Amino acid sequence: MEFSEFANLLFPMVGTGDSTSAFTKTLFESISTEEGYAVLEDCKPNTYKAYFNGHTKITKLSQRISVFLEPEIFPEYFSDFSDATMQSICDSFQPYVPDIGLHNAGEKLAELFASIIKDAASTKKKGTPRGTTEESPSANQELNDAILRSGKAVADAWSSAIKHLLDDDKRLLERFKSDSDDVLRYIIDHDPSAEATSITLVDEIAAIDRTWQYDLRKIKDNELRNLVLDTLKVLNEYTYYLSEKFLRAIPGRSVLWFRNESLEEGDQLREVLRPQTVRLRKEIAELYKKLFPIPEDNFSEDPETIEAEVVDDYEPSGAADDKEDKKITVIQHQTNVVQNGENNINLSNNGTMNFNL
Repeated sequence: MEFSEFANLLFPMVGTGDSTSAFTKTLFESISTEEGYAVLEDCKPNTYKAYFNGHTKITKLSQRISVFLEPEIFPEYFSDFSDATMQSICDSFQPYVPDIGLHNAGEKLAELFASIIKDAASTKKKGTPRGTTEESPSANQELNDAILRSGKAVADAWSSAIKHLLDDDKRLLERFKSDSDDVLRYIIDHDPSAEATSITLVDEIAAIDRTWQYDLRKIKDNELRNLVLDTLKVLNEYTYYLSEKFLRAIPGRSVLWFRNESLEEGDQLREVLRPQTVRLRKEIAELYKKLFPIPEDNFSEDPETIEAEVVDDYEPSGAADDKEDKKITVIQHQTNVVQNGENNINLSNNGTMNFNL
């Protein structure tokens, strides 16, 4: 079990009064000695939030905190919860800890949590063994990658605009990026029509909207204000497709799953949920590239060098005597030629072009 799954199973029952970042930090504090608190203080709230959402592995934190683990104190974390709450916890973790019950829930969860931390601490990056081939990415991952690559290049223009922002606007921009980064990345990387969706995603989007419906009014730059408005608008539209109309909660797993249990739901999945969420995820990917621009975004998708193939043995009709003086250049693939001089030439081609030179 990954840490994010462990935390997501517990959160709806014992962490509803906390933010996901505060809840995650509390979990680690509850299984470590006081000496380990200094390590935990080094992590920022956004890092804990990323751990909870599964955007970031706990490998580095586990390697630092593992020496301060004390599983014996973790059961105290559950001492104030009712039997009904503890029974719900037992039901949620029963698939992972078959012998869990009210009499030993704290100890069993301590063992599980400690094993998750120790496994993460011992994780090393492994290369592909000799003689084996790397697995090709799944169709869903290929779609996610395509969504992130989608859209027009915007980095240079937006980078230039950022340089001219007033200091207050720059601070607001950085805060908006910090507040929205995890949510935007999660939406770009996860397809709600093909995989589980975090049950807290709607709440996280709502939290961003509540804060920035006021703070965006403090932004003086029109372009930056419109960028924030556009982002909030797309996020709010996206929440419609996270509703019960399209997704349902999976008992005991704290995740949402797409509805596909009838002919009507299957049609809705294929004809509405998938195309609309793909469209919105592409829009969010484009907004993300404006919020976090890099120069590489200016290159077109899958750029490739176009080579001209010179065919020496082609003989045009009626021109045999001029064979030595003529060659045919065949340029394939989509080709654009721009000549800047006294006369500008713009040549576009979507097929194959033959030139007699």
